[in-house]
Amino acid sequence: MKIAAFATAALALTCLTAPSSAAPAQQPKSIHAQGCVDAGVENRCLIVKDRKTGTLYNVLIKDPRPNIGEGIEFTGTPHDGPSTCMQGVAVDVTSWTRDDSFKCSHHQEPAK
Repeated sequence: MKIAAFATAALALTCLTAPSSAAPAQQPKSIHAQGCVDAGVENRCLIVKDRKTGTLYNVLIKDPRPNIGEGIEFTGTPHDGPSTCMQGVAVDVTSWTRDDSFKCSHHQEPAK
């Protein structure tokens, strides 16, 4: 009888001190930036260097996509998982707009 009472008390104490595995999931941090669209080194990759912070973003944008050399302002969330584009911080863009308020020039690789 003492063993059963001790076991019950130990089980109750364990349940009270066990960490909860149902912690609330963190919301993805929103990213907002603006800059000029440039081609990435990998095929079909687009990169944007933020005008304010200098951070290089690998912008994952579904169609319609902005043109190379176009100024854009975008909002998105950090991409979850790997990306085939090997440059910058990968961002799943949720919205973007063209921004003609600054000059962009298309960067071309020199011919080899």
